[in-house]
Amino acid sequence: MVHTGSCGDRLHDILVGYLPILTWMPKYKKSDLLYDAVSGITVALTLMPQSIAYASLAGLDPLFGLYAACFGSVMYIIFGSVRQITIGPASVVAFLTFNYVNPALPTTAVILCFVSGIVELICGLFRLGFVVEFVSMPVTGGFTSAAAIIMASSQLRGLFGISYDAKNCMEMWIKFVEHIEHFRLADTAMGLLCIFVLIGLKSLKSIKVNAKGIKAKSYSVILFLLTTGSNVLVVIVSSIIAYFSIRQGQSPLVLTGTIASGIPQFRLPFLDYEDEDEKFTFFEGLSRLWPGAIVVPLVSILSTVSVAKAFSGGKVIDASQEMIALGFCNIFSSFMGSMPVAGSMTRSALNHTTGVRTTFSSIFTTILGMLSLLFLTPLLYYIPKSSLSAVLICAVTSMFRYDMMISLWKTNRRDLIPFTTAFVSCLIFDVEMGLLFGICVDLLCVLYRSARPSISIEKETNSGYVKWVVRPSSGLLFPAVDFMRQRIIAEMSSSERPNKPNLIIVDCVHFDKTDFTAAQGIKSLINELKSESCQLELMNAKECVAAILEATLNVKILSMVPLQDSIKKFNF
Repeated sequence: MVHTGSCGDRLHDILVGYLPILTWMPKYKKSDLLYDAVSGITVALTLMPQSIAYASLAGLDPLFGLYAACFGSVMYIIFGSVRQITIGPASVVAFLTFNYVNPALPTTAVILCFVSGIVELICGLFRLGFVVEFVSMPVTGGFTSAAAIIMASSQLRGLFGISYDAKNCMEMWIKFVEHIEHFRLADTAMGLLCIFVLIGLKSLKSIKVNAKGIKAKSYSVILFLLTTGSNVLVVIVSSIIAYFSIRQGQSPLVLTGTIASGIPQFRLPFLDYEDEDEKFTFFEGLSRLWPGAIVVPLVSILSTVSVAKAFSGGKVIDASQEMIALGFCNIFSSFMGSMPVAGSMTRSALNHTTGVRTTFSSIFTTILGMLSLLFLTPLLYYIPKSSLSAVLICAVTSMFRYDMMISLWKTNRRDLIPFTTAFVSCLIFDVEMGLLFGICVDLLCVLYRSARPSISIEKETNSGYVKWVVRPSSGLLFPAVDFMRQRIIAEMSSSERPNKPNLIIVDCVHFDKTDFTAAQGIKSLINELKSESCQLELMNAKECVAAILEATLNVKILSMVPLQDSIKKFNF
């Protein structure tokens, strides 16, 4: 019986690990339902106009974004571990989708969504969450800052009502300057006005209410609705203006156009496709998406895990579980014809602000989205594209990490190297190359720091004998040992003969590992110092380090003894 209970407990722990819904569902209360409903509906009101804008950013029909908004977060209810996170169309992922999906074959966006989910799920099942730790915050900050500039640049054509095709940031600005003379006055006025209104509504957050009691609560609610619902308000008002500006079936504004209504049919994305009179198989569509099939899920994982860490409240986040949840979200939403989805920082922050209790809040976002698809799509026809561009530009400005740049400048300027590398490379080259360059440079910086630890040398003269105590700050791996050897030899070469040491003691207290090549480097240093009539001793080595060095050097190394006792032992 005991054995059975033990197995049952282990099975329960495994299930809870993979199905976080089991932790909160048994304790779910009516009060939780109310908070989740308010949060889900509030997020949906922000998500609907954003989803259309993000679909436009990806160069796709608005339906791809609406489907992503409706069905992207359904599976997160079951597999997600952070209640604040909302999964759906995201700006960076939409931008990457634009880079890899051929506008002539928009259905390949669904294949990209499905394959991204498969890659994310495999990474999670194989517990590869540690991989995201190799992408540091400076690299991510540089990448997202560059992406923000590129995305804002891509919306200039919609903002000014002009049309052109461009891929990278430099080409976007060149084409914009070439076509600016063809700008449409109505679209430009509408777009700029929407930006000013959005900025003004967002600034209401800084207003402090001096009233008390019911009046204070009323003011707070009004300010909250104006700030959180600013995107919806701008889209609704601009659509009303566009509707009444139509004369003889023509509008001075470029409108979103007809959007098909109804719930999409469930369809397996790995079947053959027929789109724009061209037939293609799943694998033919997949071949057109390389290397997006790797880059998109990687960036989605980084984005989602970053959001999860931001709202974890100091708790340890299981990155592998978040990969599994994100994988199932993409796989399920691809069955409904969605573009790729990921976690959103702004919507998750809104979810947190409204007091969300569990991941069940996403079901209310889905319900409201489905109702929109059933009944509101005829009204979406009148949304001006310039107002959507304004919404996008205001949304992505928060992605530009100038705060990180200032912080790095004040604290650790060396980390500005990978930040700047990722930022500049993304602007000049493709975003995947910029991300790759940033990661590589960051890893080189880490290797350089491990190979060049700070080394202090204390010199002591006693009865005519000179002793040096060398204290490296980290690592006893082979690049660091060679650097230490060069530093000691250089110090000896620069010292006059009376000041040359008779004994050099290396304090190994910070060494937690070593390797064979490093031990050989120590051995060559010992022999080199012997020719200078100098003795080298290693002290305070941990047992694991001492075992390797003793076997290689064939000497006895004292392990974890007080340093002063070690020095006294070798007084001549």
